Amino acid sequence: MLAAWLQDEQLAGFFPLRLRARLLPIKNDVPATIAAVEALRSNSKVERRWGYTIHWEQRRSRDFGHNQFPDRITIDTLDDLLRLANCQREFADTCRVAIRLREEFPDLTGWLASNIRTVHRLAGPLEGLIELTRFFLNNPWPDCYARQIPAAVDTKFVERHQSVLREWLDLLLPASAIQAGETKFELRFGLRDGQPHTAVRTLDFDLQMELQLPFDEFSVPLRSLATLPVRNATVFIVENQLNLLTLPPFKRGIAIRGEGKAVTRLGKLEWLRENRVIYWGDVDVEGFQILSSLRSLFPGDNVRSIMMDRETLRLHAAFIVEGNAPANAEPPRLTDKERAAFLQCAEHRQRLEQEKISQVYVDERIRELAAISHAARS
Repeated sequence: MLAAWLQDEQLAGFFPLRLRARLLPIKNDVPATIAAVEALRSNSKVERRWGYTIHWEQRRSRDFGHNQFPDRITIDTLDDLLRLANCQREFADTCRVAIRLREEFPDLTGWLASNIRTVHRLAGPLEGLIELTRFFLNNPWPDCYARQIPAAVDTKFVERHQSVLREWLDLLLPASAIQAGETKFELRFGLRDGQPHTAVRTLDFDLQMELQLPFDEFSVPLRSLATLPVRNATVFIVENQLNLLTLPPFKRGIAIRGEGKAVTRLGKLEWLRENRVIYWGDVDVEGFQILSSLRSLFPGDNVRSIMMDRETLRLHAAFIVEGNAPANAEPPRLTDKERAAFLQCAEHRQRLEQEKISQVYVDERIRELAAISHAARS
């Protein structure tokens, strides 16, 4: 009996389930009424041994005399209901998935309740999903390829089921094992599949030699970039590739491409916390939001901006275009000068892309920064 999947108290009060049905004789049509009653009887539980039950009442009628008439229809058991709805398999699969998930991951009880109508679809891949989820719980941020996970699943399993895996892992993993803001499954949970390369350029030959790099431009995954022993350096984070390639020389300087809102990936570079960080992004609403996000990763005054102020906007007014929609809220962690530029961009929907800033102006501002940096070291 399928009802055995549920506790008796869970079914108490639900059965018998009375169905709403119009059971009156068909007016002025005795043959049609008789045919309808016979059809109702032939498909009932009395005849088929499962299904609905007809409750009869003895009544007198002008057309039928003293006779039995159907008074109400009920479904008396869960098995009857499931067979009538042709949902026996779906129900059994739902129960199996629910029981297994509650045993393995009690914290998914709320998820089960919200997805109870569709969980039967997980009956087939269930054991593979459980095995993969256990792996991520035991190995947060595994830094391996999906096909290297020691689970009895095929190489495309994660790709096919990453939607439900993401929902489970978001609920079960600690925040430190999730890259917030990442939509790609592999990047969100620390797999190597598809990890983008980060473009890097050294701005000082001596620093290049210190890092034992045979070239001054390269791109590597973050896991490789994190191994660089960068110390006592100034790290420029810029958004545009051309701007990265045309930054002037800078004593103990190194430049990284930020990749817009994906700049939060750089939080994996522990050595950024030990060096001075200079952020240069587009002068617009989104640029200041990115700057604020970057500062949330590196508390204190470790992150400064350059060429993201009203003076830069004024000197390049001819290149300002329509910007992003106004922000819902002012980003936190902005300096007074940055906030003034942000408000101008938000109120007037202005956008100055960093590649539109003249190279002469860039070189001048970088030289000013270098002079300040040199004075601080002296």
